[in-house]
Amino acid sequence: MSRLLLGLCAAAALWTAACGGGSIVPPPPPVGKYNLASLNGQYAFVTNGEVIKSLSSASPLARAGSFVADGQGHITGGIEDVNATGLYTPALTISGGGYTVNADGRGTLTLNVMMSNGTTSPINFGIVLTSVNDGLLIDETSNNNQASNGSGNFVLQRGAPFTVGSASGTYVFDFSGFDVSSFPDSIVGKFNVNGGVVSAGVQDENDSFSSALPPTPTPVSFTGTLTADTLEPPADLSTFGRGIASLNGIRYVFYIVDSSRIRFLSASNGGNEMLTGDAVLQNNPPTNLSGGLAFIVAGSAASSGVTRVGRFTANGTGLTNVVFDTNNAGTFTKSGGPASTISNTSVTMDGAHPGRGVLTFTDSNFAFPFTFVFYLSSATSGVIQEESQSAGAAVDVADGSLAAQFGGPFSTTNITGTYALNWSGLSVQQGSAGIVDEEDLLAQTTVTNLALSGTSDIFQFTAGQPQTGLAVGGSITFNGGDGTGGDGNRTTMSVIYNKSSGSTVNCVVYFATPQLAFFANSNNQGTTRIVAGVLKTQQ
Repeated sequence: MSRLLLGLCAAAALWTAACGGGSIVPPPPPVGKYNLASLNGQYAFVTNGEVIKSLSSASPLARAGSFVADGQGHITGGIEDVNATGLYTPALTISGGGYTVNADGRGTLTLNVMMSNGTTSPINFGIVLTSVNDGLLIDETSNNNQASNGSGNFVLQRGAPFTVGSASGTYVFDFSGFDVSSFPDSIVGKFNVNGGVVSAGVQDENDSFSSALPPTPTPVSFTGTLTADTLEPPADLSTFGRGIASLNGIRYVFYIVDSSRIRFLSASNGGNEMLTGDAVLQNNPPTNLSGGLAFIVAGSAASSGVTRVGRFTANGTGLTNVVFDTNNAGTFTKSGGPASTISNTSVTMDGAHPGRGVLTFTDSNFAFPFTFVFYLSSATSGVIQEESQSAGAAVDVADGSLAAQFGGPFSTTNITGTYALNWSGLSVQQGSAGIVDEEDLLAQTTVTNLALSGTSDIFQFTAGQPQTGLAVGGSITFNGGDGTGGDGNRTTMSVIYNKSSGSTVNCVVYFATPQLAFFANSNNQGTTRIVAGVLKTQQ
């Protein structure tokens, strides 16, 4: 199955049900500052992944919702919306559930969902707290009622009781998934909202497996609305921040996290449309792009998944020190540094739409020029979408994150402490007749002298069951560089996600700050793998 790699707070790698020989290596005992009281309040969550129909068949699935944790291990309420490749199920009540939190921030989360037929079905997640305000999670549901996997995150909601006026200002967004015809679709842009009225919307869309891109990135204007949902009585805007949005003619359900963030899930049953993403309040975007920036995009190429991760230095009108790495259907290609020649670079800021800009460059390893459009939510972060073309057709549909690099040089002195690690993506599993599967991994790891030690959960759907509590190892290597990549020296990371079997994924990693890094895999271990991921410190 070829599909878009969704949800760029996450990424993917290989795992097989066969563990190999050797004794079981236990994970280190959990050590840290977290406990049940660390998860206390109301949290808006989103996941992207698959619903598992059989051991050889799965289809895309996205969840968005809100749950209430009491700080004592109990879920006391909530609500969830589900989109399974365009089949939208609204406003399912979360009647209860429970959770655990270990000292290292790892734990479990169970939400008891009242289904439309009146039955209760639990959905299960593995979680890692990155602070008391947020965390990462993977869907680990596998029971008689349903089976699903996926990666996502949850964020503490603030500001209740919510109204449509709780969202006010200019927001930058990135929505990705599928259009009504099941073609990969990416939409990035910005809009202004005041009193529920959306104005001054502008977006760039790469839906080009079904329609051609313009010769140069061209934004499209739009309007819309954010309103309360009057059709679904449990969907209380004031309590859960949940409402209905119309943006450029597409219907979404939204969840207000606070005045700075809104979460969206497409909510129509017309065709197979499934889009998810966040809108983040824009705060003083710069008029020029300058300094070092790390980026990651993931999505779908013509035949399989694709990831690109790297960095560049912007100097107002051009780019220097461009270094990036591509995994296209399992083929890994280095670009920039000593690996290839980068030329014809440019940066163009859009004066009519503050924060919007276009990057272009050519790379001697590729026969087409690279084009990216970006929207900055601040001077240090934004969203980015690839719009590269070859022979008049889009090379891929891919989008992701852009983050300023600061706090370097990176070394053992500042890359240290405890981190949450999440990957999600596609792999061809051994013994599964070439089936391309989703896999999701979530781990907590301590970095000491650049060595990794911790515990992971991993779920790949052909195995049918998640594996939890696996001992993690590995290391980070700067290879003579300063860790930024600006000197052409790539930083690498090996992750032994199951020490019992010695299962290792080798990656290239680009640090934006000592607290945040993007990575993608650089080896296949004899089978196709396409991964992209995030390493984030625990606060």
